[in-house]
Amino acid sequence: MSEQTAFHKPDTRVDLAIIGAGPAGLSALVAAAQASGRRMCIAIIDNHPQPGGQYYLQAPPTLQPARSRFDHRAEAQALFAQAEASGAQRWLNSAVWSITRAESASGWRLDVHTPDGLRVLETRAVILAVGAYDRPVPFPGWTLPGVWTAGAAQNLLKSQGVLPGRRVVVSGSGPLALAVAANLTQAGAQVLALAHASPRLIRRGLRRGLRRGLRRLPALWGQWARLREGYHYWHILRHAGTPIWSGWAAIAAHGADTVQAVEVARLGQDWRPLSGAANRRTLEADALVVGYGFTPAIQLSRLMGCQHVFDAHAGCTTPVRGPDLAASQPGVWIAGDGARPGGAVLAQLEGQIAGLAAARDLGYLDPAAAETHLGRLRRGLRREQHFADLLNALFTPGDGFYTLAQAGTILCRCEDVRLDEIVGAVQAGARTVNEVKGLTRAGMGFCQGRMCGDAVARAIEAARRAIDPADCEPVQPATPRAPLWPLPLDALSATQEVASPADQA
Repeated sequence: MSEQTAFHKPDTRVDLAIIGAGPAGLSALVAAAQASGRRMCIAIIDNHPQPGGQYYLQAPPTLQPARSRFDHRAEAQALFAQAEASGAQRWLNSAVWSITRAESASGWRLDVHTPDGLRVLETRAVILAVGAYDRPVPFPGWTLPGVWTAGAAQNLLKSQGVLPGRRVVVSGSGPLALAVAANLTQAGAQVLALAHASPRLIRRGLRRGLRRGLRRLPALWGQWARLREGYHYWHILRHAGTPIWSGWAAIAAHGADTVQAVEVARLGQDWRPLSGAANRRTLEADALVVGYGFTPAIQLSRLMGCQHVFDAHAGCTTPVRGPDLAASQPGVWIAGDGARPGGAVLAQLEGQIAGLAAARDLGYLDPAAAETHLGRLRRGLRREQHFADLLNALFTPGDGFYTLAQAGTILCRCEDVRLDEIVGAVQAGARTVNEVKGLTRAGMGFCQGRMCGDAVARAIEAARRAIDPADCEPVQPATPRAPLWPLPLDALSATQEVASPADQA
């Protein structure tokens, strides 16, 4: 499935639709196809021009980045080749903008915007492998040109070979911040500092440090490749003389029309910035890259009516999944970062499990044979989940970090809605994200709340507690509505009617 792969017009109905062609989606495709002896009719849909997702992002032929023993290109090509051999229908450059229960039979109806216009696909089962997006934490100046999320900076560098700036401050928590800082350094940027915002890594006392280290040691067992990769990135920064400040984070970006300076602060154990001149520094820079983990893309699973809960350890709303990653709605499985961010290895294992479970439940794989394969995968899955839990425990921002925004700080950048407007709506009687959305337009812009939804919900919770300290009811995300993605007007015009399943049968 190379960059030149053309759009394939599929049959109207398939057995299995996989939404997302990243590590989880491709692994689910390969597992389902192999388990069914390629008898299953499968369609895989992705809104990018080529498969791989962000982790296996393919650079254009004109860009040949330097090879590294940690660039994962070899394993990506192996997975692409297996997916190519599956015989699946491929819908690239295509976005699922609505999904509902099929009317004619059990299963689901997917409305898809493709390069050929709007199309309808009916499927008996769905695997959601839609991935995640950067978790934004608003702070003064975060909407200035020159402020990038870690994922966007990586994408720009890997897909176009372009630096976000020449004098860059990187602020974040978790492995990605370290990787981004190292990659930018190798590409020629001057990384002024890596402010690694994880106060929980700071040991207070030898006995406490040893106790915490021993308790976490089992989760690190077997993660030697990741530890070597982390050391590799650390060594690059140390060799370049880049300062690494643990327990610090960017709290403001300053400038008129673009970033000119970045203010960083030391964080307390609750991730709240500490006051005092000794705990603050200002760096002259032309770019700031921030990355505090990821938020699952749950719009489709919520539109389908799947049950969700707030996962305090991961700091995000996640879908409820049962045995073999089945969602609460029948005929739906959710795999990878779109359920709970945990990295590519975990995503691939979950994709394989979901693909085997779908093949079994659709009647293409003997239950006994399925159980043999699933048992082996579950053991690996548990190991990766322990590691993901460790990363969440260390690097998920604490509640104090969400106090960075000030009254005039924009939370919804699409509609320019400030924090004080959100607070004013709550003081006027709004209690939910939907009600605040109706009063302020927060979440009505191009991103449909993907960037601001979490921040708005947290602001509502804080404003409600300010009125009534006993008000601890969690705030649910805004109700998703179709179309989930902006559609061009010509796609909705009378000359581009959506073909119904009956018309194409």
